[in-house]
Amino acid sequence: MNTTNKKGVDISYANGNIDLDKVKAAGYDFVMIRCGYGSDIRSQDDAQFENNVRKAEAIGMPWGVYLYSYAVNTDQARSEVEHVKRLLKGKKPTMPVALDVEDTVWYQKYGCYNRAALSSIVGTFISGIKAAGFYPMIYTGYYEIRDYLTADVVNSCDIWLAEWGRYPDYSASNLGMWQYGGETNLIESNSISGVGVIDKDKCYKDYPTIIKNGGYNGWAKGSGGGSSDGTKEVTCTLKFNYLARSGYTSTGAQVRTAQILLNGNGYKGADGSALEVDGIFGVNTDHAVKKFQSAKDLTSDGIIGPATWKKLTGAN
Repeated sequence: MNTTNKKGVDISYANGNIDLDKVKAAGYDFVMIRCGYGSDIRSQDDAQFENNVRKAEAIGMPWGVYLYSYAVNTDQARSEVEHVKRLLKGKKPTMPVALDVEDTVWYQKYGCYNRAALSSIVGTFISGIKAAGFYPMIYTGYYEIRDYLTADVVNSCDIWLAEWGRYPDYSASNLGMWQYGGETNLIESNSISGVGVIDKDKCYKDYPTIIKNGGYNGWAKGSGGGSSDGTKEVTCTLKFNYLARSGYTSTGAQVRTAQILLNGNGYKGADGSALEVDGIFGVNTDHAVKKFQSAKDLTSDGIIGPATWKKLTGAN
């Protein structure tokens, strides 16, 4: 299934013998499963990991994993890579493999809660997971992204933002998922009937297609079927009034179409690169739209309204 703009949950042993059928019936379409914590020690495997994977696969629910990190140096980060590799042997998740970077008290205790040290640790894990053929992701908070990780580490993979609020403060093109609520949820109930209190997430990318077509996580390259890069959208008739970063109408398919057209017309993001066709109207897409509008003598407001759309595509 396409996970773009779908809601999901993340779970661990703390959720007990969870009923994923009830989760799915409530409208949550994917699951991120904790595989364990820390270094490659069997006693640190999540007690419900194998059971949760079996249940997700039995109902056809896309699943990925996260490892709660306790690494305070690069040797321990490499051991955490081995931990994930051991637990995923013979398995083929269709969602990313994430490192959970959140235990600030632990990092402070061991003197690694600073940009240089934490970046080295996280970067080592991401490099190791990539080398093993997995699709990596960093789960962390906004302030860790802003103040404790270097730009090269943040941009080395997708971000799963942990921020319980009404909207995500991070909006770069590599925002893949947003954990918008857990015990506190400002958008909807913090629980699911028959399941209890649970962490809830929103996904911004079609990970099953990306991962399968890219040959990640044990999948044969190209096994995902249709392209997830938005090509299909530009060949069909699109009917919408406004496309904007916030408010109006803004769907993943429409945003991807706009990104493809902007790329085709040579308009780049704020970082100077071609836009990532990810369906997220982030800062790079906003920058490209404004540059296009300015060049076409349109109001440079970042909103793709009828006039901008007509200039961009010739559509009525």
